[in-house]
Amino acid sequence: MGLVTKGSKDVLLKKAKYLAQKDEEYTIKVINGNYELISELFKHKTFSDTDYTTKELTFIKSVKNYIVKNEIYLNSEFEKQFFPEDVHYIKVAKVPLGKKFEGVFEIDIDEAYWKTAHLLGIISDEIYLRGQKGNISKQARLTALGSLAKKIYYYKFKGEQLEKVSTKTDPLLQNLWFTICKRVSDVMNDCIRELGKEFIFYWVDGIYVQGKAENLVIAENIFTEYGYNVKFKKVKQVYFHEKGFSCNDFGTHTREFNYPGYSRARTKDLSYSEALELKKLAKKILNEDYDIVKGIQNEESEDT
Repeated sequence: MGLVTKGSKDVLLKKAKYLAQKDEEYTIKVINGNYELISELFKHKTFSDTDYTTKELTFIKSVKNYIVKNEIYLNSEFEKQFFPEDVHYIKVAKVPLGKKFEGVFEIDIDEAYWKTAHLLGIISDEIYLRGQKGNISKQARLTALGSLAKKIYYYKFKGEQLEKVSTKTDPLLQNLWFTICKRVSDVMNDCIRELGKEFIFYWVDGIYVQGKAENLVIAENIFTEYGYNVKFKKVKQVYFHEKGFSCNDFGTHTREFNYPGYSRARTKDLSYSEALELKKLAKKILNEDYDIVKGIQNEESEDT
């Protein structure tokens, strides 16, 4: 491996174009919003700005270090493997277009994923307390757990030809993340079964039900039995339209939700359409100001 340098994405892309013109083999690696160009001639890394404080960055790293050091993923309760398709982050009742629900209850699990990680024994009592509200931001908590399912993307080039796009994950750590998500999803589905036709929709860790006091009691009892604390509020109106549904809180604030999509199936063999997509992507990466990180984020949000 040749010279290792650090700098901007623009410099990285200029070096990638140089390698492309020389018809060299090289790989662009993308991880945590940063790029790395890997070749036999040289290596170049970028570093993105972060909104996290030093305390939060240390905390995020400590969570994963604890899990790896103690080999939590080898505990018998995590022997069953879960996959993205096993988790339902969103469910919506079958209601006619134009339907309006007035005076709806929104019931949320407080610190849902963080609490679940603690209930399942993935994090210790000490880490759980360190990560609670008032100590660490919600985003830092989610990042600490979400990093267990971290994906590394590799874009392998030969000259100007993008030959392959691949990903790398740690299946043992990733399974812990999906186990957490599956538990929250299961709790939500228990609520749906108990609520029946009173259910409107749920979105990750918040469920929306028709505005009867008994519905609030049903959901609260189920969440409490699982060990969660809950918070709730009254929503003025939920309105279903062609693109999704709107939640009109009391006042002027309106939240828009899109109908859930479905994961796109991918074939293992390189088809004509995939080859064409790789060609277009290579052109974007090498000749345009294309942000691979944003492209990945958009693709993952469509697959949720």
